Amino acid sequence: MPFAKNLKEANWLNLRRVVVYPRIFLFVCAVLGIVWGAGVHLVPHPEDAQFTIDFLNVYTAGVTAHEGHPAEAYDWGAHQEREQKVAQSFGEGNGLTLHEGQIPWLYPPIFLGVAWLVSFLPYFYALTIYLVAGVVAYSVSVCKLARHRAAIGAVVAFPGVYINLLAGQNGFITTALLASGLLLLDESPIAAGMFFAALSYKPQFFVLIPLVLLVGRYWKALAATVVSAGVYAGLSLAAFGLEPWLEFLRGLGLARAFILESDTNRWTGVMHTVFSMVRLYGGGAKTAYALQTGVGLAAIMILAWIWSRRPLSLAVRGAALVSVLFLASPYSFGYDQVVLAIPIALLARQGVQSGFLPFEKTFLLSLWLLPLWFLDSLDHFALPITPLMLAGLLLLCWRRMKVEQANN
Repeated sequence: MPFAKNLKEANWLNLRRVVVYPRIFLFVCAVLGIVWGAGVHLVPHPEDAQFTIDFLNVYTAGVTAHEGHPAEAYDWGAHQEREQKVAQSFGEGNGLTLHEGQIPWLYPPIFLGVAWLVSFLPYFYALTIYLVAGVVAYSVSVCKLARHRAAIGAVVAFPGVYINLLAGQNGFITTALLASGLLLLDESPIAAGMFFAALSYKPQFFVLIPLVLLVGRYWKALAATVVSAGVYAGLSLAAFGLEPWLEFLRGLGLARAFILESDTNRWTGVMHTVFSMVRLYGGGAKTAYALQTGVGLAAIMILAWIWSRRPLSLAVRGAALVSVLFLASPYSFGYDQVVLAIPIALLARQGVQSGFLPFEKTFLLSLWLLPLWFLDSLDHFALPITPLMLAGLLLLCWRRMKVEQANN
């Protein structure tokens, strides 16, 4: 059938279209952004930024540290009161209206240093620098992974970028750190370890890094990761003291209950994990934990097997790692999907070099479009698209591994 053949071979997805289509997408986004800014937020205050309410969480934590009470960032009530004060300090009509249940500060104290730095500036300028620097770091690191000029447009136009911009989130930082670590892993393992260690600011994206370095026998990178993570933690300890760490550890149980185990679908509706799928379909927390654990352990075993095989391309190892980082964690939001730019770049580069597998180009295009699902939220369409796509990505990595082993 012609349709099936088009999906299988995707010859229509040629280099010219890879260059042109992202440019069209960028143009549409720019027009929509101008219309939104002019029509919805035509106010005299540049601090108007309701769509970046998540950044207010970071900025407020920095303000708390500036005031000499860093541990209070982990006091949910005190933190929300400060958020209200920071928002009100911009004046009436600034667009920073907090909603009930605003997510608390959940990051380890090493990220408190970043919050402290950005809060030196007025909110709007801090937000601008935070996002622009993030986009640049993301774009440079992922384009270096892709190693093709045609990838620039696809990387910048990736829908995950705009989800992050709208949320004022840190997905750019996560992506840049992980991409840089993978990029340097074989040639500069010490530097790679330093980048990997910085991912400890977001534990769910760090937890599997030491494992893959261990099974992959990257001894220098593993040592550098462990030592650097200790150094980063030590610097935060020296800067802010022990109390923030104690408060952070005490708050983990509360965070789990608030985000994962609550009877409401407030958070599960915007999380794209196996756990959230079970909760969204009406399953209890115990059932969700059981299924999440089963899927996570199976995925981790496959990941360990892939990283233990040598020689395998960076594309297979890196793409598999990203897939399992998502599959193994019960806690992941739509804005985290900007990290999926890494496997798309890696596998597209590998396909250009050695040929694409059947249905691979179609799948990578679907993965590129996946963050758009976040815009309508799973509250409206309770379909487990993201976990299925991530499982498909891991299967694709397994297929690529078999092909590479057969060719060596």
